[in-house]
Amino acid sequence: MSDFLGIEWDVSGLEHMVRGRRSIVLPLHEGFVDGLAVLRLGVDVKFVGRDELSEWPTLDRYLQDTGQLLIDPGAGRSAFRHLLQSGRGVLDNREALVIFPQGSILGIEMAFWQGAFRLAEALDAWIVPVVTAGSHRVWEYPYSPLVRFGQPVSIRVLPAVAPTEAVDAARTLETEMKRIALEELTAPARRFRPEVDGYWDDYRYEIDPAFPDLVAQVAAHREAVGR
Repeated sequence: MSDFLGIEWDVSGLEHMVRGRRSIVLPLHEGFVDGLAVLRLGVDVKFVGRDELSEWPTLDRYLQDTGQLLIDPGAGRSAFRHLLQSGRGVLDNREALVIFPQGSILGIEMAFWQGAFRLAEALDAWIVPVVTAGSHRVWEYPYSPLVRFGQPVSIRVLPAVAPTEAVDAARTLETEMKRIALEELTAPARRFRPEVDGYWDDYRYEIDPAFPDLVAQVAAHREAVGR
């Protein structure tokens, strides 16, 4: 698929990939092509995705046949317990677990959910941070059906974080990953523009406090529509 799309990959930091130890890969998320980006890392993985993906019959069959993990993000503790059990099986099978901590492809301003870091601590798994940018330019779904060929996509793997440090490092790591995506990578990161993209009122997300203007904009909208 990568060859068909003509993606121009810019990959660095592969020396930081954790091999031979339990690991959870945490990439930034801005499009479906991020799945192809993770496959460039050279490790066997299982993905964690939203259960809404099962609404696509063909994709659902693939996800089920390949043993990917689907959760309901709104299920709270129930979803965490499910991941705790299923994720342990993945790691015991010497595969890495892939969790997109933003849980959304709206843009880089999406806040990280802390569950991935708590899971790493509970499962004694190393966190492997992966900064990605540019994948939204390949396929703009759900904003547009447009597919572009020959687009640059940047991937940078950062040093792994030990299981015992995962929870405490979460905020610092989020800040650094987003800084790199915005300032250092060659491909552009996706920015959330609700006046163009829509506010996605029925979709659960939070804005990173590091983007206070957008926090205020979304909060004002939610108050206006009674959310």
